[in-house]
Amino acid sequence: MQPKKINLVTDHHLNSGIGRYSFELSLGLQRLGHSVNLFKPFKNDGDDIAFDHKYDWVKKIRYKSLRNLHPYLLPYFIGGRMFFEKADINHAHWFMAGLGLLKARKRNVIVTMHDVSLLHEKEKSGGFTDYYQRSLAIFKKRELPVIVVSEAAKADTIQYAGFNEDRVYAVPNGINFDQFFPMQKEGNEAFKIIYSGGLSPRKNVGLLLRAAKILQDRNVSVKIEIAGNHPNATPYPALVRELGLKSVSFVGFVPDSDMNTFYNQADLMVYTSKYEGFGFAPLEAMATRTPVISTKGGSLNEISGCGALMIDDDAEELAERIIEMKGSQ
Repeated sequence: MQPKKINLVTDHHLNSGIGRYSFELSLGLQRLGHSVNLFKPFKNDGDDIAFDHKYDWVKKIRYKSLRNLHPYLLPYFIGGRMFFEKADINHAHWFMAGLGLLKARKRNVIVTMHDVSLLHEKEKSGGFTDYYQRSLAIFKKRELPVIVVSEAAKADTIQYAGFNEDRVYAVPNGINFDQFFPMQKEGNEAFKIIYSGGLSPRKNVGLLLRAAKILQDRNVSVKIEIAGNHPNATPYPALVRELGLKSVSFVGFVPDSDMNTFYNQADLMVYTSKYEGFGFAPLEAMATRTPVISTKGGSLNEISGCGALMIDDDAEELAERIIEMKGSQ
């Protein structure tokens, strides 16, 4: 294969899921012999600033957030930064990066959308969702190839965004086994259940809390740790108090460097999402040989396959499966 010059552009910082995808893909393309630059948003106080200093192929896109105007302005900053950059392939990671490349009048543009979860499970305000949908309509009109991360996400992109099937490509994500691997497990005093992921309504963490109430009422001893950013900005701590749960704690953000240990120290990982275009957390837990119970939302059944115990969105069923898992260990 003739080496190509490829510019990857992400609208996320590199410590985010989409940003990490961009970084890992850049490394993979370089291993294949391609010349790769990765352009990313940059702020002096950004939590991913180490990438800018360590890798000369990681390039800065300077921008100003201006609060709620950030998603609307960022494509203009991206477009200005990319206008004079030349490449054989311009690969955008998420829709704001795609809009930015189009504003820079780039050709040979590919957009990785990952999924169209904002259309499937609407969580943002109507204005933002409309903006997102208009952006997809632009990509569709330009007949840009779009990459998603599962067959379920491909079906949703065709159904909800109206793309032609021949412009949507399902390319599943992978797991970095240098980052997630089994460690020597230490015995826990109580059966330890973890959740790792976002805490938005779509993630459905209330399902786990309602199951915890059932377990507590049946005198089933468990310890539950919930990892995710800004738990106090969600209704879940209040729900814990309302249900009178005694063995649930919110551990906040867990850095990537600590996630392998977090999974390995658990007896069980429970994933409760209503919809995922892919769903990394169950696979990361499986890579550490930690048992997983997962709901079936979106691609989760497809991605988890036979590696997880799949359940419906039902607290009673989840409680029963936890009891079964606890009894089997």
